[in-house]
Amino acid sequence: MFRKPYYLIPVALAVCLVQNASGQYNWSGADNNGLWSDPNNWVQLVVPPASAGDIFVDPVTYTGHVIIGASDVVQNTGTLQGPEWGQTLDIYGTVIDGYALSTVGSLTGPTSTLNLYGNGSVTAGDSFFVGEPWWAPGIQNATVNLYDNSHVTANYVIVSGHLNIYGGTVTALNSGGLGLLTGTATTGGWGSTLVTDASRLIDIAGGGKLVVGGDITSQVNDLIARGILEGNGVVGNVNVDTTSDPGWTIVTAPEPSSIALFGLGGFAMMLFFRRRASTVS
Repeated sequence: MFRKPYYLIPVALAVCLVQNASGQYNWSGADNNGLWSDPNNWVQLVVPPASAGDIFVDPVTYTGHVIIGASDVVQNTGTLQGPEWGQTLDIYGTVIDGYALSTVGSLTGPTSTLNLYGNGSVTAGDSFFVGEPWWAPGIQNATVNLYDNSHVTANYVIVSGHLNIYGGTVTALNSGGLGLLTGTATTGGWGSTLVTDASRLIDIAGGGKLVVGGDITSQVNDLIARGILEGNGVVGNVNVDTTSDPGWTIVTAPEPSSIALFGLGGFAMMLFFRRRASTVS
């Protein structure tokens, strides 16, 4: 058995301290209030600092939502691993991930849910995973919802679960068809046959925008043909804009047609007058 020389013990201790300073942090929820900013909600009894490596938000005894408040600024040098395995994370504040944010849920559930509200934002240095990060292929049971003026920005947006853009903007910076990764109809982004289009969906509504580098018109058409791109809950009901901001594709859902609204109003008025005429006669 190899034994470390005693003179290396101080060196090893120093290395451990450095690793701990940039190491992982784990959600405990021990204070039962769901607040990210409460030190007592962390196993390490300290809110993860900007130097944190990976941060894990897994299910604990406390079953309520984990809440990143509007004034919170969450930073790390690695990956925000969560919500995971059925946990729910609500973001009202600012999240800056050195590498990625990964929302994952097991194959058999429950679903992990990430919600962004208000001006909540996630900026990832590399990837934003809606299910199935590359280190866990086939784990797709995840839902991400954007509301209000929230936004997500990353080089790569990988969708293996459900991405609902009910407001705000999701931006995939890479171009050449590489910014938005959606696998194939029968495989996940990393080739796993456990992920198919049965688990995958992008729905845009309420002024939400999907912005991707380059011209992805052909990819949009493919997603529509596969039945996994919706506008207001209807497959293919989207607008594709490649001209208003050269070098980018902006996908939105159309607003309700004023003509359709007029038609409904006219029909209602017709019924009113027919009923009135029959009453008079």
